[in-house]
Amino acid sequence: MNVSHFELIFKPQSPVPPADTVLQGYFLSISNLEDVDLSFRLDFVTSPIADPMRTLSGNTVVIVDIAGGNNDFAYELVGGPAAKSFRLNQLVKIPAHATAKIAVLPDDPFPKPIGDGTADPADYEARGYVTLRLPALLEIVGKSVKVDRQLDRPANVLLTPQNRATYFRDGKTIESQTQSSLPLASGSALNEIPAEKRPFHDLVSDVHRPFDLHRLLREVDIDRVPDLLADLMAVAAASALETKAFNAALKEAGIGMALERRQTAPVGDLEPAE
Repeated sequence: MNVSHFELIFKPQSPVPPADTVLQGYFLSISNLEDVDLSFRLDFVTSPIADPMRTLSGNTVVIVDIAGGNNDFAYELVGGPAAKSFRLNQLVKIPAHATAKIAVLPDDPFPKPIGDGTADPADYEARGYVTLRLPALLEIVGKSVKVDRQLDRPANVLLTPQNRATYFRDGKTIESQTQSSLPLASGSALNEIPAEKRPFHDLVSDVHRPFDLHRLLREVDIDRVPDLLADLMAVAAASALETKAFNAALKEAGIGMALERRQTAPVGDLEPAE
């Protein structure tokens, strides 16, 4: 679902001096109202921007705070310099009835000295919107691989997005701090997040539509291809998919890859993905 817009800022509050420098981050609280742990996927969507002072690529720090796991810095937004969507590098796992706070801030925003001893001006801003999903998870059951929903119905969550800003006088002395709640796209703090199946799994296993690689490539989001490819391999490994026909479809699509069945390590040596 679409959650809210976001805006990250580190620049003068007004283009007309004198003006305080504002450092603003995006904060999202997610309360899991269910009786089971749930793992959520967050994406920060922008238009493609090549300007290094406007993109999220390499310019943000992400902090996830959950009771029992305070201030986890192991998260980051993944996406190339001109990407249109930036995804958290791992799922946010929230225990039953727990609340997580996700903070996204400009990374190392304070001006750095340059050759003549002066400082680069604070001039960073990035805008877009945030999406939240409840993806299906890969699960190893016996000798088979399953891709299944986390719930058999939508998950109930409470969402509170906020802007939090700090204002610096002369770029160094804290003048004031503010925080303000953002409007939710749904218009309500209580939301239902659909429990998803992964698209490749749905498309490949749809018995009413013949397997068509060209159709699959047209219908998927290019940013999700790594996940979708893993789904397709899982489906292929657990099914009687004819590799000769599959490889012929790859060749026809101009893809320089081929599928070959091999004996893999015992299932006990594998770790299921989130």
